[in-house]
Amino acid sequence: MESLDIESWALARAHHIVLNEGLNLAKAAQDLDRKRSRSLVYELRKVITAAILEAHAASRKTDAISQG
Repeated sequence: MESLDIESWALARAHHIVLNEGLNLAKAAQDLDRKRSRSLVYELRKVITAAILEAHAASRKTDAISQG
């Protein structure tokens, strides 16, 4: 990915994560639902980890192409 592409991708991905998982977590916290909050924290970690791994894989692919 080029620098601008990765920035656009990261912004869109962060927006999606905050709108979905972040909002759900905020609602659970507002309701003082500890069980659901713990579950949503786990889900949020999974989504963030997946995004980081996806960005890393794309970066390695771009590096390989530019070196090849």
